[in-house]
Amino acid sequence: MKNSTPSQAANDIAIIDESQIKQFQSLYYLIKGKRDTDIKLFTEFKQFSFEDVLELNDKVYKILEVHKLITDIVNVNVGLENKEIKTFGNWNEFKNTDWNISARTKYISIEWDFNLLFQNQFHNVPQTHTMRVRIGNSLKPSEMIQVVFQGGDEYELEEAQAQMSCKIDFINAQICNQLKITVSEWYEALPKNSEEHKLIKFILKHEVKFQNLIVFSFLTSAIILLNYLFSISINNEIEILPKDINQKMFFFITLSIGVFYMFYKFGQLLSNRMMHKQINKLKRNPMFEFTKGDKNRFTEIRKENKQLINGLFVTLLIGLSINGLTALIGFILELILKN
Repeated sequence: MKNSTPSQAANDIAIIDESQIKQFQSLYYLIKGKRDTDIKLFTEFKQFSFEDVLELNDKVYKILEVHKLITDIVNVNVGLENKEIKTFGNWNEFKNTDWNISARTKYISIEWDFNLLFQNQFHNVPQTHTMRVRIGNSLKPSEMIQVVFQGGDEYELEEAQAQMSCKIDFINAQICNQLKITVSEWYEALPKNSEEHKLIKFILKHEVKFQNLIVFSFLTSAIILLNYLFSISINNEIEILPKDINQKMFFFITLSIGVFYMFYKFGQLLSNRMMHKQINKLKRNPMFEFTKGDKNRFTEIRKENKQLINGLFVTLLIGLSINGLTALIGFILELILKN
């Protein structure tokens, strides 16, 4: 009897019920708080309104309500461009806030922290999950450098650069996938930023072609001017020019190098001015349409872009009309010398 007792005890320790293992895992996760992490980054330029964020919260809770929701906390942080951060400890505070303020929105961070009991669980220990959605990437270069030198994880820099990020700390992979799909579908349905600025999108897409067009226009005007000058020198006796035709040819080949270089530089100056003073200053609409300041910024950007586009067309007109101006100058010179 004494020999059978240790054998019995050994067998009892070796055999562990699967439900006990699951319960131990859940208790361990609940106490230690160590969970798996899934991060999805979104890089498209989208437009975010107050109603869109409310819709996202509704979609998240539709997923959670399928399971038994034990506890849930929603924290919202709104960063404003006047160096002010508004923090909300629950969803109703955020939802009922008056956003008719002059400050513009810089970023929004929403965190859902919840405990769930799933239908197929063998135990009654809730599983803790956290989802954090951050909208906005208004990090300055100095802030980017700070993220790099803080020595955090590699994904932190990519997360900071993204237009929006969704980070889920989870135990149950199924709920993680459901939440990630819901956020992705919500994001895809959002309107694209500056959708009405089709002309601006066209300009930004072909900005290098516009630069090359101006430079090419100046080079063709140099050819037009040189043709007129050569014709004048052949048909008229000009004392400062060589008499021999071969010497005249050599003189004009040498002269054409300087003329081409000068016109090329003028074309570059005008095209670079167009890039720095006009094209590079074209702006997208703000990402957010939360505060009154955000909505006022829409009107300001529309006016600024209209002025820049008008200036851009004037610059292109000057660049293209240089050919006609050069031809007119050459024609006038021919008439003067003939008379």
